[in-house]
Amino acid sequence: MNPEQEEALAMLMARTQRADAAAYDLLLEELQTVVRRFVRRRVGDVPWVEDVVQETLIAVHRGRHSWNPARPFVPWLYAVAHSRLIDVIRRERCVAGREVSHDGALAASTAASGGLAAEWMCPNMAAMHMLVWHAAPVLVVVVAVAIFARTVVGHIASAGPMEGQR
Repeated sequence: MNPEQEEALAMLMARTQRADAAAYDLLLEELQTVVRRFVRRRVGDVPWVEDVVQETLIAVHRGRHSWNPARPFVPWLYAVAHSRLIDVIRRERCVAGREVSHDGALAASTAASGGLAAEWMCPNMAAMHMLVWHAAPVLVVVVAVAIFARTVVGHIASAGPMEGQR
């Protein structure tokens, strides 16, 4: 993108902040192309490029008040687009992990991900994995204490009231 294009986008965004609806429409049209190019340079022509474009445009809409006209617009835009791109990549990994239906595909995915199965690529599943494997000894102790406490309480209850407590 050349400096003239960057300046034109910055002017459109500044006008958008001043509630110029025509400038806002033009800005959104221009941003689609800019963001699409930004995403494709980073991840290629994947099926979810348009998801990133749309999520970026929504984020720009919601955060347009946070852009400072004294600062360059395009780096701000690229930061927003990069953040949305990361979010969509994470979501797509989670979806891909849940869509694995063949054991051979799961084994290939496990090998490709350095030993983690595809479903562990989802941050929530990774947290569950950490909990199960690293907190399991603590959980065993907690369960043992609970069973012991229940047993002790059960014995006390079955013994009946002590003398003097009637």
